[in-house]
Amino acid sequence: MNTDYQPYQQQPLCRIEVTASYPPIMFFYALVRANIEINGYKQSYPWGTQHFDVPPGDYEVAVSYQWVLGAWGRNAVRFRIGPQETRRVNYMASYIRFLPGSIKVS
Repeated sequence: MNTDYQPYQQQPLCRIEVTASYPPIMFFYALVRANIEINGYKQSYPWGTQHFDVPPGDYEVAVSYQWVLGAWGRNAVRFRIGPQETRRVNYMASYIRFLPGSIKVS
């Protein structure tokens, strides 16, 4: 009899690495924090790289930043991630704060 049988096997986690940055000349962005939204769940983080361990599946990652009257610069990407994969999302805020930042996934 096999005693190590487990009826539910958890899938290996994947990693989403989000790097939110701004042009160095636009130093006023340092006064606010980046909003990182993964599948509708938004959280505020310092500018830089954040790591998220998630199950495999489809994801939408959006990045923006909070300004006086709301979130600005929002842009998003969608992708699928498989078991034990790492996807890197890079966001760069725009020189004009009302425009969406550039975002890409690799």
